[in-house]
Amino acid sequence: MDLLRSKKFISAVIAALIAGVASFYGIEPEQVALLISPFLVYIGGQGLADIGKEKVKAENDISGQ
Repeated sequence: MDLLRSKKFISAVIAALIAGVASFYGIEPEQVALLISPFLVYIGGQGLADIGKEKVKAENDISGQ
């Protein structure tokens, strides 16, 4: 259930839907890449931010805070 509330998951689903609809309508792959690249950059950025969050969380758990 947490997966359905994840912003990264929702972004991935939207990007996949855009790619699917675009290929159905015969849109050029370069144009599809331009359409979905903001979603992919967002997912990557959030993934990097989550790595930092997990590191801090692990350090706090170890130190007993």
